[in-house]
Amino acid sequence: MGEIIRFPFEETLDEYTKTYHNNDEYTRLFYVMDSTMKYIHGKGYYVINFNPKNIVVGVTNNNEDYVNFKSIDVMDDDITNKINNNIYNLAFLEIGILSETLEHLKPEFLKENYSQFKIFIPENLVNYYQMIVVNGGHTYLCDYIEIKNKQEITKLNKALLEEGGSSKGRSYVKSTGHYGNDEDKIVPMKLPGEENKDNIAAFVTNYALAFVVIASSLLIPLIAFLLGQR
Repeated sequence: MGEIIRFPFEETLDEYTKTYHNNDEYTRLFYVMDSTMKYIHGKGYYVINFNPKNIVVGVTNNNEDYVNFKSIDVMDDDITNKINNNIYNLAFLEIGILSETLEHLKPEFLKENYSQFKIFIPENLVNYYQMIVVNGGHTYLCDYIEIKNKQEITKLNKALLEEGGSSKGRSYVKSTGHYGNDEDKIVPMKLPGEENKDNIAAFVTNYALAFVVIASSLLIPLIAFLLGQR
């Protein structure tokens, strides 16, 4: 099955959050928001307003996600503090969106009661947001996700080697979320249920083969017996 094509659109983040989106969609969006903010910082600017009505999200004709922060300004001084504040504010915004508490959420309350918000946050991002809003860390979400992906690939490759990685052709998981046999050739991951279909097909094939073998072993003596009666 090919990739699902989403029609091009553009709307404010406020409008986007008024319709249902699953954790994978929000994680993808937050990754793009964060990497866009990091790009803005690299150009010497910072975000001065995180109001969802001042943030535009969209998909291009090429089915690529993009984010446009409408309110930015030049970072002419106190650069480190402005970057750190942006990282915190974006994390705060994202937790508020996931928990649907943005209008009433306060930084101090979030810090003291973060454990109550974990049920709303994708499992793979719980530690990141805790690092930012509770422990005062200053890491970009996009960097965190990429590091975690690399760690998962390393762990998986190590596990494969321990299982007997000397055998050739063994598959491994890439950060793209696909299976492959080498870095240049990526084979789409099987969809849930396809493995079961394969197992059922294999079972039916083996069962049919066994039936033919057994039937043949019974029919041959029977035919010989009948011929001998003539």
